[in-house]
Parts: sequence; structure tokens; C-alpha cells
Amino acid sequence: MENENKLFEEFKPSTYQEWYVEAEKLLKGAPFDKKMLTKTPEGITLKPIYNKEDMTFDVSLPGFDDYVRGTCAAGNKATPWKISQELCAGTPEEFNKKALDALNKGQTSLEIVLDDASANAVDADKSEKCKVAYKGISISSASDFDVALKGIETDCVELNIHTASAEADIASALYASQKGKNLKGGIFFDPISQLAKTGKLNRSIDCAMNEMFAVASYNVKNQPAFTAIGVDTMAYSSAGASAVEELGSAFATAVAYIRAMLERGMSIDEVASQIRFRVSLGSNFFMEIAKIRAARMLWAKIIAEFGGNEQSQKIKLGARTAIYNKTVYDPYVNMLRTATEAFSGVVGGVDSMTVGAFDEIIRNPDEFSERIARNQQIILQEECNLTDVIDPAGGSYYVENLTRELASKVWEFFAKIEEQGGILKALEAGFVQDAIASTAAGKKKLYDTRRSSVVGTNNYANMSEELLDKGECKCAELFEARSKKVASDRKDIAIDLAGATGSDAIAKLVDYASQGATISALQSAICNCSASTEVKALNIHRAVEHFEALRKASADYKAKNGFGPKLFLATMGPLIQHKIRADFIRGFFEVGGFDVIYPNGFENGDDAAKAFAESGAKFAVICSTDDTYPTLVPEVTKAIKAVKADAKVFLAGIPAPEAEPAYKEAGLDGSVNIKSNNYETLKSMLAEIGVL
Repeated sequence: MENENKLFEEFKPSTYQEWYVEAEKLLKGAPFDKKMLTKTPEGITLKPIYNKEDMTFDVSLPGFDDYVRGTCAAGNKATPWKISQELCAGTPEEFNKKALDALNKGQTSLEIVLDDASANAVDADKSEKCKVAYKGISISSASDFDVALKGIETDCVELNIHTASAEADIASALYASQKGKNLKGGIFFDPISQLAKTGKLNRSIDCAMNEMFAVASYNVKNQPAFTAIGVDTMAYSSAGASAVEELGSAFATAVAYIRAMLERGMSIDEVASQIRFRVSLGSNFFMEIAKIRAARMLWAKIIAEFGGNEQSQKIKLGARTAIYNKTVYDPYVNMLRTATEAFSGVVGGVDSMTVGAFDEIIRNPDEFSERIARNQQIILQEECNLTDVIDPAGGSYYVENLTRELASKVWEFFAKIEEQGGILKALEAGFVQDAIASTAAGKKKLYDTRRSSVVGTNNYANMSEELLDKGECKCAELFEARSKKVASDRKDIAIDLAGATGSDAIAKLVDYASQGATISALQSAICNCSASTEVKALNIHRAVEHFEALRKASADYKAKNGFGPKLFLATMGPLIQHKIRADFIRGFFEVGGFDVIYPNGFENGDDAAKAFAESGAKFAVICSTDDTYPTLVPEVTKAIKAVKADAKVFLAGIPAPEAEPAYKEAGLDGSVNIKSNNYETLKSMLAEIGVL
């Protein structure tokens, strides 16, 4: 220690102001604010350095105060986060086989995603073919849960079930199947999120709230560790929302549920115990950490305002890796994305987490991709030893400041929604959708101009890759099998709730489910609402799917014609003269599926024009240096247009203003440079040659 003190005494402490002066010198006159400050989609301006002087607030302790540093003082040391993976299984039998295998290999929680039919209380044999056993498990009765959960100790293993427009039917079937078990986890019943996602709910909101109350009040009495209300932000993040809009919408939704349950007779502590959140985890590592920490802080504030106790102020918070930033091309990069996303979830302090398989947007994940997704979390627990550290981000000048800035921005957006009359009124008015669309448009501009890179798609395209095989569609086969099974097992039971409401109604439904009633019958008994609720749907999309569409169109063009859209590089002079710009242009056009012709270099315009004519390309880009362009550009442009009159010739780089008249006179059609809109340039050129 004495030696260490002597070592550090040799270095003079530097102040922020001293660093600022040196930084300005290196910028050589460029404005500091423009070069060194970063504006995020959340409207937060990030500084290049944070230090002790930025800590104008006290940092709380884990498990205390606003819970920003965790709801448990011991963090993951006491109870590690739950590894809760989605399993791609369409039938109860397949799910059971996969679940037992996954639990034996390190998974500690089950994420049960229902197929479209089951999620909307439609029996398999009464549904459309494509909605059964596709992208989820088909459940039509309590006996299906018997099969799906056979051999699984549901007293110990957390269950998170994702439904859509209905809940009482699935809850009743589950409780009938697992009678006598004290379940953990909950049902993610979030009708408001479903409404925002699809634009339509096949019932009135009031009816959905009545059903939510019935299950929640039943759970309080009979399944206190199992929640009935899920607030899921995946729809908002998948539409391009910022962390501000994602959390703001989530808390406005939660408040709407709280008010509805209070009106129906529950206490604030009862309601809070029945709410579970799930947030998305995106690529912005530190913002995702701050989002999780801010969520804990804001939930504690909201519940305190309603008069909830300390336990109620502790949020139940799960997370899932985002869909928005995943890609079809170069899909193995998705593994790297989910790795950083999972890391941010752990550092932020989630209670449970699902890592999506790298191929989930392309096909049904296979055993390999599911194993990799699961093992990413296991490695974080077992090899990275992250369970040994309580709140790793705690005390970081940057993270602590970012958390509070984000929380402030989220509260502002939440308040604006409340000013609209709450989340439902805000959705009806299009306020939330428009705000998210504006943010998504800003993100799109960054992707289109390559100021934000998505490796393998809008930058660094792998032109030799082979797309993953989507596999065989088994929709018809599974539909037939499930329809026959459900039809043969169906028991025509007259369900009579005899005026029972709330938890009493659920208790009766559980009895009927035990007798074999199907989910359609159970749901019709508690709510046969013919009304519907409609709003403008969120624009659910992936960040760079429009780039993928260009690439696919080029691939289809190549399959039809035997060659792809061509771009010729008029590389002038030796390699050192043209390489930097030629490499840039090649990368610029390859993301659109262009076959880029990259010659060694030409001595003069005639040689370049001859090679261009032989290439069969329509577009040529002159690649050289700024000091050679005034001479080369007119010469090469004229030569190329002489051999092919309809050729389009561009310059790589930003043309000098004084040279532009001469370039224009020679016939130059424009330039391609770092300021160009990559997507719009590719789109217009592909359209010009008939690819689009």
C-alpha cells in the first residue's frame, strides 16, 4: 500500500477543466458540443466524461429507499435471477419433453407462450389452421396443462404464461391442472398492450378489466405468489420506442390497471402484489441498465403515491432481449447482440430474463439455437460470477446520472399520457403511437445514413453467406392432430356461474375446468362480450428490415437473370490512391445486394471506360483522391458516357464546390459519400434498373 501511494503521488491530479482545454486543442476549432456531446433517442445529452462533481444527489443502498439499486439488499447473491427461456413447442407433449430437458440443463423458469388460438380463448378445433401450434403452445383444456407440465414441480419452477385478449379460461385450466400447488410466476394478461399492438381488442376494455379483477382477486386468496396482471413493453420496443416511451407507456398502463382494480374493490397492496412487468433489452448497453434501475425507482414512487406499503413498492421485473434490432442476414451476429443485452439485464438487476434464440425471427428455433440462448445466461451466472456482485453499476458516476436523467424523462412522458386522460385515451388519440413513430423515424434516419450500424445488414454485408433454412412448415399437420385430440376430449358441460362474480366466478370455472370444460366454454361463461375496442395500431417492425428487403430483391433479381445488379468502380491510379474510397463504396452498395466490380486500377479514362463497357453495369463510381479529381473526373466521366450513353457516373466523396461546374458539364450525375442516405440511394438505383 505504501508503494502504491508513492506511485500515485507521481501523477498530478487533473481537473475536468484541464481535460476540456486539451480536448478543445485536439478538436482544432471544431465545436466541442457538436463533436463531444451525444444526443440519444430519449432526448438525453450524454457528456464524454462524468466525475464526482456530477453526483449532486445521494446514492441509496441496495434494498432500501427508492430501490434504484435493487429490491433486495443481497442482490443476486441471495437469489440469482431466473433463467426463463421460451421453448419452441406447438403441442403439450413436445413442450413437456423440451421443458424437462431445459430444466435439467440449467433453466430455472418456464416461459409459456400460447399460440394465437389459445391466447384468445379459441379451442384448437374451432380455430384457423395457421393459428394453432404456431409460434406457441396449443392449450385447450386442463388436461393439456397436465401433459405439458407432467413431471415438473410447479411449486418450485416459476411459470410465466403469455396470453392475449383472455385470461380467466387459461388461469382456470391451469389451476384445475395444478390443484394443490402453490404456483410461482404469473399470467401476462395485458389487454392494453394487446390493443396497442394489434389496434383491436375483440371485447370492451371494461369487460377485460372485469376478468382481470376476477383472476387477480382469486389469486390474492388462493395463489398469492402467482400474478394475474402483466405489463409487457415488447410491443412498444418492437415499434421503435425509446426507453422513455417504453417505460412511460408501461407505467401509464399499470396505473390504468391499478385504478380499475381499486374501483372494483381491491386494495392498493393487493393490486400491486398482482402486477408483474416485462421490459425489452436492446443494444444500448448503458441505457438498458439505466432503464431497469429507473423502473424500480419510478414504480416505488407510483405505489407510494397510491399509499402502498414498502413491499408493494418493490417491482416484479422480468426482461426479454429485443426483437427490434435482430436481423435475417448474418444471423449469428444476433448471438452477440443478445449477449450484450443479457449482460445489461444482469447488471441492471432484473428478477428473471429470457434470451431470444438467434434465429427466432427466421424460423422455429432448433435445439442448437435454444441451447446457445440458455447457456448465455448460465455463463453469466456460473462463469462470469455476476451473482457474486451486488449492483455492479452502483456508484458509477455515469450510470447513476443516466438513471436519474432517464427517470425524469420517463416521468415527463408518463405525465403527458396522464394529461391525455390516461393510457387508453392517449392511445385513442394516437398520442403514444405518434410519439413512438417519431422516435422510430429518427432511428431510421440514423440507420439509413449509416450513423448507426447494424452489422451484416446496413454495414459490413457478407456477400457469400447462405441464408438459414426456414425448415418445413408443419402447420397443417399440427392443426389436424390438435383438432382431433381436442374434439375427441371435449365434454359438453353446461357451465352455470349462477351470478357468481370476481374470485367466486373463477373458483367455479376451476371446478368446471376440472370436469373437462375447454377454454372456449370457460371464456364464454365469464365473458361473452360482442363489443370491440379499436385504436391506431403501433407500427411493429424491425429496425433494418427495409435494408433486408432491398437485399432480397437483388437476390431474386440475380436468381432470375443469372447476375445481380452491378456497380462498376472506376478505380483510378495505384491502390494507395483509390483503396480507401473504393472500399467505402463497395461496402455502401453491397448492403443493397449489388455485385460490385472492383478492378485493380486504371491509368486513364479510356481504359476505365473500356472495362466499364465490358462489365455490363449501368452505374459507375469514380474512386480516387480529392487532389486528382479536378483532372480525372471530367476525363473519366466523358469516356464512360462515350461508350454507354445511358450510363450513370458518380464521384466517391464530397466534390469541391469550385470544381462542380466542370463536373456537371462533363456529365457527372452526382456523388456518393458519408453524408449520402444509403437506403434511399440504393432504393432509387435498384428501381432504375428494374430490381424493385
